[in-house]
Amino acid sequence: MSASFYLDPAEIKAQCREAIDNLNEVSSKTINVEHKLGEFINNNELEGKAFDALKQQIADYKTVLQSIRSLIKYNISEYKTLMSSVGDKVLDGDKILKGQEYARNSIRAYEDRAKRCRENAVTYAVITPFAESQNQIAGYYDYLANNHRRMLKYWEEKEQAYYDIENATKNLFSTGDSTAEQINAALSDLGKSFRAGAFHPNLEASWRAKLKEEAKELDVIMFYGIKRPISIDDETWEKYQGEVTTNVLLLEKQGWAVDGIKAYAKYINKNIAGKIPSGNVLVEIDKCNKQTQLVGSEVFKKMWYAWKAEGLSASESKKKLNILMKVTGMDGIDENSSADDLRRIANKIDPNLEPDDKFWGSISSTVRTAFLPTPEGNPVALANIEKRIHIENVLKGKLGKQVHLFRYVISYQQAEYISNLYAEGTDEEKLARYIREHKVDWSVEESARLHQKVYYDKARNRYIFPEGHSTANGGVNLKVVTNGKFRSEFIINGNGKFLTLLDKDATQDAVVNCSSFNYATANDDYHQMFDVKPAQPKYEPKFRESELYVGAEGGKVDESKKFAAPKKLDYETKTLWEKRKADFSEKVKL
Repeated sequence: MSASFYLDPAEIKAQCREAIDNLNEVSSKTINVEHKLGEFINNNELEGKAFDALKQQIADYKTVLQSIRSLIKYNISEYKTLMSSVGDKVLDGDKILKGQEYARNSIRAYEDRAKRCRENAVTYAVITPFAESQNQIAGYYDYLANNHRRMLKYWEEKEQAYYDIENATKNLFSTGDSTAEQINAALSDLGKSFRAGAFHPNLEASWRAKLKEEAKELDVIMFYGIKRPISIDDETWEKYQGEVTTNVLLLEKQGWAVDGIKAYAKYINKNIAGKIPSGNVLVEIDKCNKQTQLVGSEVFKKMWYAWKAEGLSASESKKKLNILMKVTGMDGIDENSSADDLRRIANKIDPNLEPDDKFWGSISSTVRTAFLPTPEGNPVALANIEKRIHIENVLKGKLGKQVHLFRYVISYQQAEYISNLYAEGTDEEKLARYIREHKVDWSVEESARLHQKVYYDKARNRYIFPEGHSTANGGVNLKVVTNGKFRSEFIINGNGKFLTLLDKDATQDAVVNCSSFNYATANDDYHQMFDVKPAQPKYEPKFRESELYVGAEGGKVDESKKFAAPKKLDYETKTLWEKRKADFSEKVKL
């Protein structure tokens, strides 16, 4: 800070407002000019090669005008930032530095006087009244020194305010420099296009592509309020802006709402720009951008929650689900897809996303809003639900099919999360430990009937189980639910292993009796609508269909030999199931 520095916030703000008014006026004029140029080049009466060249020239000028407006918008935004950064206190460098010098000199002087008084008190300690007087005077000088320390702190805070303003404003307007250079290059090039009485636009000029990219970048940086990371040079900042712009354009192409993209901008401003980078800031932004394409990552969840589609409209919620399908790759999945195809989808879900994360509840709510035309809780809708269950499949269309199939992907990811969480124990033991350690709401009281599918061979008077069925623990599969005590479902065989459709080593029993995520919140009519009724052959994966039958070979099935869930559990099975529930409850308590 120099003595010549002087900052008057009122004057700076007045100058900024004047500059903004001037820029807005220029912007308005460019719009008027562009309209006039547009009227000219859209005149169909002007034909011929000469006019085509002139129209190209005018179109180029329109491009330049649009870029100028983008630059104006950016500069207006920077002026507003400057206005908010300068505060409301006058900062006079000469006064601040003299105030600091006076305070420091006073502190030293009073400290010296206090020191001499204390030395006198020691030297003449035998003269008690004098010694006490010297100590009292020393205390008074200490008091005066402390007063000047407070004064020094006041002036130092004034100086720090100057440095804070300097840091906050030193990079203002720098982003627009490159665009301004491209605009100047374009104007120079266009000025040379008129030769020998005709226009000869240089269609190979590099400024064409560059200027369009610069304008896009400025619009993104300005509109979403992208901040410059701390302590990076201009070259890195330029690359950083390019990475952010590319990602924003991707998010826009995918269909993200503005609120969702703003959440991304806010996230990187806080977690990258707002911190002194310990590593390469370009590496950090690349990681973050990749996280926007990983379902359930921190930045993805911020974007998802910021887009408040739940409860607003069915169409908006469907847009949100369509994006989820695009990001995961589910938009390319149907009933003909393989288990490998679906497993690859699971890789697009953050492996650290817990089964009980509230994100799963948000997805479920979005599904219900998207496919249930009338709001939940509407008495008329509730009265008609029972009829609707039997007359229509609410998960209609391509999106509905994808959403249905996604349930198996979610369930697989959640089972994998638990299996990979601990090194020791069976899947059943790991789930019990997870519930205990994470204080998860859970239940084993939901019916497991649909996951006990068997085939009764009347001719042989015996039950035939799917291949790979475990006979341990009475051969009864256990069902444990979490996430609202319903959504996340874990089916566990007698050996304590999860049964999921997409397990690489899935047995026929796993395919037949597998778990699936639930979009409903309880075993009610909504569960029928969203989780049970859609499970028809036209929706179910074909690789699963043939496994639902006894002795299905070469894709040929005998409809009379389909594995089916009992209408109700017999006494023996129910007793064994009750024991399994009790045993699991004990594991949770350990």
